[in-house]
Amino acid sequence: MVDKTHYILSKFPNCSPNMKGTINTHCPFHDDVRPSFSIDIEEGLFICGSKSCGIRGNFPLFYKLMENIDSWKQVWDDLKEKSTNFNINDVFKSADYTKELEISEFPPDSLLEPLAQVDYLLNRGIGQDVIDKFGLKYGIYGKATGISITGSIVCPVWDIDGRYMTFQVRYLKPDASMRWCNPSGSPIQHLLYGGWLVSSDKNTLWLVEGASDVWRLASYGIQAVGLNTKEASPSQLNKITKLCKYMNLTPVVCMDGDAQEANEKLFNEVEALGFDAVLIKLDYEEDPGGLQYSRVVELWRDAVGN
Repeated sequence: MVDKTHYILSKFPNCSPNMKGTINTHCPFHDDVRPSFSIDIEEGLFICGSKSCGIRGNFPLFYKLMENIDSWKQVWDDLKEKSTNFNINDVFKSADYTKELEISEFPPDSLLEPLAQVDYLLNRGIGQDVIDKFGLKYGIYGKATGISITGSIVCPVWDIDGRYMTFQVRYLKPDASMRWCNPSGSPIQHLLYGGWLVSSDKNTLWLVEGASDVWRLASYGIQAVGLNTKEASPSQLNKITKLCKYMNLTPVVCMDGDAQEANEKLFNEVEALGFDAVLIKLDYEEDPGGLQYSRVVELWRDAVGN
């Protein structure tokens, strides 16, 4: 396992982070005469402000470039988190929070099989490329970390710095008592689903409610992160701020149509963080996970006025 903060500090031994936890120094990726590089030691997000370079990204990319690694699989293997818990103080940096949240072990291979094109995904136009991108598996039978995974889509969840943190399941049986479930004590509401895949290759970052919304938009080439609920936690807002700042992304708020109050609340929160955000309002019965591409284009044009 690679300890992110220790790794970053080891690469800049003569530099100390400022009060915001940021190191400002010479860029390691080009011949930088005047210091133009910044990296956040908490999340590992980095940016070079030089016009001759301009590189930006997350910690997995920083690690890959610094170690000159060709394979992304090796990167993810190196960054796997081995510990079983973490303190919520590390998320909020406040002595008022003392609860420990467990890192839920991913179900063993004996309980899983590759995920094929089940009706739930087919009906939403979600193909194998998205399945592979998000590491989705099919739960054959049994329980993992106290919850049943039988007949479900099993979804691993990483933090934005590439550390595996937990998983959630989407039950496929129509008569299931619930649609989504995650292990007790899971840190899911302090994470951004899909946040580990965000890059500066796109100009926007859509903020949606759940994983299926993220998958649907990904099938259209739109990068999005899911809150896993209707309201953003302080740690999620912090991660959104850092992703959009370091990746130079415009936040696009697009919650389910039956949650317009939450939609506007999140938009106001993001605007208050200093971003020129975009607000997309869906009809009451709509959600991002069920939108056709033509409808996405229509909504975007209405929101930005062209």
